[in-house]
Order: sequence, then C-alpha cells, then structure tokens
Amino acid sequence: MLKKIVTLWLFALTLQADMSSFYKDALKTLQYEKSYNLYEKSNKTLQSGVTYSKYANFSVDAAYTNTHAKLLPTSAGNFNTIDISLSDSIDIFGKNNYKIESLRLEQKTTIEQLYVKKEQLFIALLNLVSLYKGTAQELKLHQNLFTEQEEIYKKLKLLGEHGDMTKLDVLRFKNTLTTLKTKIVSQKQALVKMKKQLKLYAPHVAIPTLDRTKLLFSKEEFIAHNPQAMLNTLDAQKRVIQADGMNNSYLPTLDAGVSYQKLDDPTGYGDNYSIGVALHLPLNGGDFKEAEALKVSALSFEAQNVTYKIQRENEYIQHRESFENASKQLDILEKALSDYEKSVATIKTAYLKQYVDFNTYLQVLKQTLDVKKQIIAMQTQKAKEATLINAIASGKIYE
Repeated sequence: MLKKIVTLWLFALTLQADMSSFYKDALKTLQYEKSYNLYEKSNKTLQSGVTYSKYANFSVDAAYTNTHAKLLPTSAGNFNTIDISLSDSIDIFGKNNYKIESLRLEQKTTIEQLYVKKEQLFIALLNLVSLYKGTAQELKLHQNLFTEQEEIYKKLKLLGEHGDMTKLDVLRFKNTLTTLKTKIVSQKQALVKMKKQLKLYAPHVAIPTLDRTKLLFSKEEFIAHNPQAMLNTLDAQKRVIQADGMNNSYLPTLDAGVSYQKLDDPTGYGDNYSIGVALHLPLNGGDFKEAEALKVSALSFEAQNVTYKIQRENEYIQHRESFENASKQLDILEKALSDYEKSVATIKTAYLKQYVDFNTYLQVLKQTLDVKKQIIAMQTQKAKEATLINAIASGKIYE
C-alpha cells in the first residue's frame, strides 16, 4: 500500500510538470465540470420533485352552480351551489420508487460519459503535443543541417570559382539546400498552426514537454479504469429498473381528500362536509411481457461487458508493445548514431577533396539524417505511450 501511495505521489509530481496542468487548463476552457455540475443540480431537483410527488400530489376542484326551481315555496326561484374539494394521491406502496433510482443511474451515466470525454480529450491533446514536439525537434535538426551545409556550399563556390569543381556540381548542391530550406519553412508554418490549436484548448499554460519514459503502473491498474464498460453496466441496470417500474404499475395508490359544499337550496339541509379515503387499484396494470423483454435486454448488455473488457486489454497491449518497440529501436539507433556521424565527417572531407561524388556524399548525409529522425520519432513515441498508460492507470485524468 505504501509503495502504491509513493508511486502515485511521484507520478503526480511528474505529470504536473508536463501534461497535467496543460490538460486541466483545457478542461476549464471546455467547461466540462461546469456542464456536469449544472446537470447534477438539475438531476437532484428532479429527484426531489419525484420524492415530493409521492406524498404530496395535491389537486383542488371548485365548482359553482346556479339552479332555477319552479316549485320553491319562497318567492325566489333560484339557488346557488358551491363545491370545493382537496385531494391527495399518496404512493404508500412505492410504485414510483423506480423513477428516483432511474434518475440516480442517469446521474452515474452522465459521470461515466464525462470520464469518456475526459479520456478522449487527454489522448487528443497528447497526440497533438507529441506531434508538435516531434516536429519542433525535426525542425531544429534541419536548421542545424542547413547551417552546416551552407558552410560547405561556401567552400564549394570557391572551388568552383577557381575551376576545381564544376559549376553543375555547385548548382546541384545549391538546389539541395533550397529543397531543405523549403522543408524548414513548411515545418515552421506547421508548428505555428499546431501551437494556435493547442492554445485554443489551454490558453494559460505553456505547451508541455514529454519526458516521462517509465511505466509506473501495471496492466491490471490500466484495465481497472474502463468507463465504456461501466456505461454498458449502467445501461443494463437502467433496463432492470425500468422493468421493475412496469411490474409495479399494478400497485395501488392511496387517495385521500376533503370536500365542502355550500348549498343555498331552501328545501335542503344546509352545507355539506365530507372526508374520504380510497385505494386506487389499476386492474390492467403491469405489462409483464414488455418488462420481461427489458430484463432480457439488460442481460445482453451485461454480456457485452466482456467485449469492452477485451477491448480495454487490447488497448493496453497495443500501447505497451508500442512502448517496448520504441525502447528497443531507440537503443539500437542511439548506439549506431556515433558510427553514422563518423561517416559524415569522413565523407565531408572526401567530398571537398573530390574523392567521392555528390551523390555519394548526399547518400551518407541522408542516411545519418534518417537515423536522427528515427531517434526523435522513437523518443516521442516512447514518451507518449508511457504518459498515456500512466495517466489512465493512475485515474488522474478522470478527477
């Protein structure tokens, strides 16, 4: 237990340093919590309303009648009748309890839907941040390469001016530099666009770095957080509750009321008062067949949970394999990089002395550049997968 607490604490610190504050700012911008809090308030009001209506379902009836009678012994031939009644239908047998439980389940469903949205948001932001950081590293790589090769180009121009290199070779080198410069401009524009997109989500926090490359949680902790499966379970429970409500529709309700009749009829005995209590029993209540169908449907939903659990486990396997693959490739590439850099230094000297042609020089440069790009890609992939697995397994992104 102590080990798990320490792990969570360390993870919270590292996550806070990169994706956590960025993600939380995005949540504020999209107002996920505010929307849920408003819904929760509405749901609780509805629950309170259902509870109140179980015991205080009042109704008032009032009537006024003017009667003309020819055989009255008095000179006046008209008299008035005023009827007022107050009644209350009381659910003493709890036939409407399912409505309250349905609302509670609906609230839980909304929470799980919020968790799904939060997870999707975190993954989307993580992918965009990873792309942004990877592109920024590639841009820096291209800029450094351009600066280095521009110095080579200056030397080639001198060689060309002295007739020690053909103008065609100098021109080919210049054209290659132009292509590289175009790539740099394109990447700069892409970074500006991505930065604007990220700032739309989190305007108050800097774009984070992704330097977490260790897995802090197990597969069991990852698959324990499965909001989609929980949504499916809640859907099944709602169908069971709905079926119970249909089965209970035959239960009686207690009707209680008082009435008052003001009677001006001179032949009558004056005003009338009455108090009544009755049981209202629907004889055709309870659509048992439909209720049975709902319960069967609930069982099918529960069975689908197996599918969702398998899907979640597959997600973990894919992310874990992607992490492991990046780690292995990164180890190989980083060990090989020094050999490639030595080849570049050797081929550069040979090219300036015209021991090798332009194509050979360019091929070595391209191979080394590809290795460096692969290192950036694997570093980004490893950090992204570790961040994602740790974030879901810790449950921090759902808070």
